[in-house]
Amino acid sequence: MSASSIPIKNIYYLFCYAWNRFEEALSVPVGGATSPDLPNLLARVMLSGVRRIMRRGLDRGYQYQEQELSTVRGRIELGATLRLQARKVRRLQCEFDELSHDLLHNRVLKSSLRRLARAPTIDRDLGHELEMIARKMPYVSDIWLDRSAFARVQLHRNNAHYQFLMKIAELAFECLLPDPNGTGFVFHDVTRDERKMARVFEEFVRNFYSAEQQAFRVEPLTINWDATRLSGSFGRLPNMRVDVFLRARDRRIIIDTKYYAEALQSYHGTESFHSENLYQLFSYLRNAAGNSSEFAQAEGMLLYPCAGTSLNETFIVQGHPVRVATLDLSVPWPAIKAQLLNLLTAPSHAEPPETEMS
Repeated sequence: MSASSIPIKNIYYLFCYAWNRFEEALSVPVGGATSPDLPNLLARVMLSGVRRIMRRGLDRGYQYQEQELSTVRGRIELGATLRLQARKVRRLQCEFDELSHDLLHNRVLKSSLRRLARAPTIDRDLGHELEMIARKMPYVSDIWLDRSAFARVQLHRNNAHYQFLMKIAELAFECLLPDPNGTGFVFHDVTRDERKMARVFEEFVRNFYSAEQQAFRVEPLTINWDATRLSGSFGRLPNMRVDVFLRARDRRIIIDTKYYAEALQSYHGTESFHSENLYQLFSYLRNAAGNSSEFAQAEGMLLYPCAGTSLNETFIVQGHPVRVATLDLSVPWPAIKAQLLNLLTAPSHAEPPETEMS
């Protein structure tokens, strides 16, 4: 789907739910109306978040150091010290741990601030503020950011407040690619990456339902094939991993999320649902029912994001209510929440008892 008609703030909230960091996101004013694109919005979040961290105090940790000193500090490295003595240098080679702000997660924050300040679309005043706050971290080294830096960051309970900003910094990194001329960065619209956004949308829906409603429990669900072995091994049959599974006392809902440009397919001028998506969802329902009676009347839902269109249709297919729906991401965020919660309304059984799938 195209993200061009989705408000920037909604895209930001989508990611925050996917990271399971929505409560932290609400505590940071993002100024969506003054953020024309994702880098500007992320810059405002980074600026606000780093200011809060600096008021609290940058995290410190012990860093291994090696230095030539005139007095003993820590442990003397004997071999290096003897070589100094042989050269008539009256100093000691010492190894010690020093409490320092120069930690990897602080380096990532500082470098992210400066990277965003050089983005081509960043508001000039905002870019100046980013550079000024980076200069307030003089004891933190500048590094060239790469993907491995984010993977190497290790946080714990005492510095867990960095986790949200690490996610923001990583998203900002993905949005900005080095300029071919080597003079700056160019904006890369990550929302056009359907594979990435499919994962984000799935995690968003799962975490939203986990946080925003209490009627259902959100659980993982892996379905085995309802099969009888005639030859070969069951191990060759792949498991079916459901995107989102909701369990209540008297209801089971299997949700399969999709991130397509269009929620409907067109064939010879006729629009229809994506057949392979329906087959996949129905396979989940039938095999789950074959494995356990608790899924005999389980509900299935195909959920697509969209911008400006609406689709919410329900059928009874061999005893299973099947809903095909879209989530309009172009509306204000409270309306998006209402859409998602309304999708949990039990379907009416006024339809015919069974509908054929073609």
